[in-house]
Amino acid sequence: MMPARTQAEGDWQWPSAADVARLAAALVVAVLLQTTVAPNIRVLGANPDFALVIVVSVALIKGSETGALFGFLTGTFVAIALMEPFGLSAFVFVLVGYLAGRYAETADLSAGFAPLLSAFAATLLADVLFALAQFLLERQVPFGLFLGRVLVPSLILNTLIAAPVYLAVRLWLRGAGDLRVARAR
Repeated sequence: MMPARTQAEGDWQWPSAADVARLAAALVVAVLLQTTVAPNIRVLGANPDFALVIVVSVALIKGSETGALFGFLTGTFVAIALMEPFGLSAFVFVLVGYLAGRYAETADLSAGFAPLLSAFAATLLADVLFALAQFLLERQVPFGLFLGRVLVPSLILNTLIAAPVYLAVRLWLRGAGDLRVARAR
């Protein structure tokens, strides 16, 4: 296949069919976990956001462009499956995927806390953006309620599930263009 950029611009190449199939399977798993499993799990008053953590994991492994596209598709499909307005979810997940991918491309990920830090930051960004959208739609929630019952529990829960989810996604996508392998060359 023809690379999208010349060698002078970077080493990015079109993903192979196997890479696309693995990403599509990860997308299906993210949507299924978020729509069928997550609503039935409640810890500290919050439900885990598997889709968000999987988007962060894919972005950390594959980079910003793939992370943004994966985030858009995940946000759109989750919103459609849950019958929510899909523009907001897609927008938030694109931002999260892109920013997590940029973090992976520019930071040293040799420390093991990168998935935890990324999931924490992504949850904070996503929850604040969703709350801001609710405020703009005049569905106001008291700040104390948002902080104590939504933000803090979801930050804790998503950070706790980040490590096992990242490891599972990394094992699933292994050998498929890992940024750390490409950077080491």
